[in-house]
This record gives sequence, structure tokens and C-alpha cells, in this order.
Amino acid sequence: MSYGIRAWGPTGLLELDENSFTVRVIYSGIVSPGFGRFVDIAVAGCNPATCSAVVIPISPYPADPSAQDLYAIQFEPEVFTGGVRVWSVNRGIDPSGTPGPGLAAQRLLVMKYR
Repeated sequence: MSYGIRAWGPTGLLELDENSFTVRVIYSGIVSPGFGRFVDIAVAGCNPATCSAVVIPISPYPADPSAQDLYAIQFEPEVFTGGVRVWSVNRGIDPSGTPGPGLAAQRLLVMKYR
């Protein structure tokens, strides 16, 4: 082993080494509403082959039982080489038929895996 880390479990078996599948967060930030249909966020080292992204609501969803509230719309991330595009609307639907962009701030997590 030229570099890396190895970890052994309580039974003495190797559980983690330089060839293990790992995931690390390479970007974490708040995406605020009001950017239109999408916003591009540059993330160094990001590409669709080795990265994934999720958005997580940072405040409770509204108590509206019909869920037709613009504060209940979750953003949608799209990974591309060099960054992530965060959509405030469902990117696969005709914009004229959607209720509008999401209005709640959300956390974007970009993870790189190996």
C-alpha cells in the first residue's frame, strides 16, 4: 500500500482499505429560492460518472393536507461536469402546466463516490 487507510474490526478482519467503496461530501450549501427555473452551482471535481447530488428541505413542510403549496416543492439537482444544476421546478414537465417554482430554501449536498 503506497497510501490510504486501513481499518480492522473487533474480530481482527480488515473492514476498510484503499480499495473500499467510499462516499464523501464535496459540497454542502443552502440554495435560496427566487433564481428562476434553475441555477448552476460550480463544484470542482464534479462529474456525472463519480458524483451524485440531493437537496434536503431545511424547514418543515407546510401543514396543507392537499400539498399544493409552493413551499412544499422540492428542488431537483442535475449533476454535470464541473457542477450541479438545481431546478426549482420539475425539469421534465412543461413549465406552463406547473404551479410555479419552489419557495423554500433547501440544502444541496454533492457527494463523490469511489
